[in-house]
Amino acid sequence: MKNTFFLILVTLFILTSCQENKESLQKLPNYLEESHSYAQPNDAVITHLDLDITVDFETQVISGTATYDIENSGSNQIILDSKYLEIESVTQNGEQTEFELGEFDESLGQPLTIAIKEDTKQIAVTYSTTAKTEALQWLTAQQTADKTNPFLFTQGQAILTRTWIPIQDSPQIRITYDATVKVPQDLWR
Repeated sequence: MKNTFFLILVTLFILTSCQENKESLQKLPNYLEESHSYAQPNDAVITHLDLDITVDFETQVISGTATYDIENSGSNQIILDSKYLEIESVTQNGEQTEFELGEFDESLGQPLTIAIKEDTKQIAVTYSTTAKTEALQWLTAQQTADKTNPFLFTQGQAILTRTWIPIQDSPQIRITYDATVKVPQDLWR
């Protein structure tokens, strides 16, 4: 009898501990207010970035599309950080959507506010960098060790990633990413 009671008790414990708490699944982490980012991740936050860009060494411009998976806690907008970027178009769940670049601040750049719906799971921003982009370091062939090909590297710290990718540029927002980077074929090794 004791074994049966113990077995029933263990079974109940296992069954109740395996149930999903729907309220906790829908709630985003509690992010702190960030003074160096326009992002409001407690409303909507990026979880994954799929970056598809083309690097043009002649014009020193990167252009392409940044596609983001997002978690939305019921907001009608998501805010990304941007600085010195030209935004061509924005989609949410594959459909064109409204967006607005806010007032420019010399340190922070400007907020990119994107209209979303409660069921939005993905947004995509088609954009290009400009000559003012601060996180891209373009080296001519003469500036490299073998003096054969140009070279590009990025340095996004502390808040400069927003100058080459529209993003929620805060160290507390951790994301995964995939990147497809297209460069001239003669630069492949």
